[in-house]
Amino acid sequence: MHKLSFLVFLFSAILVFSFNWTNKKNVYDHYEVDQWGVEEALIKLGDSAYNHHIANLDPKKAEMGKDLVFKGFTTYNGKKSKRISPYFVCTDCHNTKRETGLERGLGMAHPKDNDPEKRLAYAIKNDLPFLPGSTLWGIYNRTSFYNGDYRKKYLGLVDKAKDDLPEAIQVCSQYCSSGRSLKDWELEAMMHYFKSEELKIKDLGLFPNIKKNLLKYQSLDSGEKRSLIYSIKDEYFQSYPANFSYTMPKNKRGYGENGNPKAGKELFERSCLHCHGEKRVTYLGLDNSKLTGKFFLKYMKGYRDQSLYQIIRWGTYPKSGRKQYMPQYSKEKMSDDQIEDLIAYMKKLSQK
Repeated sequence: MHKLSFLVFLFSAILVFSFNWTNKKNVYDHYEVDQWGVEEALIKLGDSAYNHHIANLDPKKAEMGKDLVFKGFTTYNGKKSKRISPYFVCTDCHNTKRETGLERGLGMAHPKDNDPEKRLAYAIKNDLPFLPGSTLWGIYNRTSFYNGDYRKKYLGLVDKAKDDLPEAIQVCSQYCSSGRSLKDWELEAMMHYFKSEELKIKDLGLFPNIKKNLLKYQSLDSGEKRSLIYSIKDEYFQSYPANFSYTMPKNKRGYGENGNPKAGKELFERSCLHCHGEKRVTYLGLDNSKLTGKFFLKYMKGYRDQSLYQIIRWGTYPKSGRKQYMPQYSKEKMSDDQIEDLIAYMKKLSQK
């Protein structure tokens, strides 16, 4: 009896050890695949490398590229470089972090959900600005740029840029930022920075069974590989849609009556004040004062630049002596309901 108990104990111990070892191996394997870059994973599965593929990341170039994105200049050969634009830096219009979440079914957006209401909820939760430009997070993994109505706005300027990331950066540097053309070393540095920030498998909402299949990619047939490529690409934006709207007609405006002033306050602080707070970017300074609220309410019913209905949808253009123009918000970047929320907050401000 004693011998039988020992054998049962030994068998149980072997089972527990085997389970723990297998479980630890699975955790390790999933950690390994999580560290793969998205482009690396796609290439392993037989997909083509990007047109802007960078084989060997140079950390020094990436650091200079980060300076150019956040500050508009860097140090090159021991000297401060010339500013790309005296008016804007990339982060005036673009976030550099994720703007949507991975929490499915919890009121937060899927990584490929471009709904502005969900993006605002994510921005509030993660203390991010709510900006008119698409986030630079994951831009290395995109293959199309200046999509939708941006192609109508910029016409021939984006013919080469629409499928070419370096060309898209040049268009943004020269025209969107009212700046200059980038030098070769500057463009290369920015590309290395974007490469350093590329999406990894861990950034996507892939299910464990898909990651498991990724690990055995070498033994998969072509159909299984194509299916995995589709699963990966379905989890992030390879191109952001952009649809411009006309100014809302007067007979359809709610003038904030059914708007949510609490959401409007978030929009005002995360959008408007990002540039207008203390005249950080523009000549027009705004704040959470009664004067600001009254200013916007005064022009609300018209079609002038001072009307929020007009300016949000059309923006302004740079002109001589005033290059700091306002970019427009597409439908994907701010909804009509959010404009009403913003106006509801202006009403509340004006009654302070």
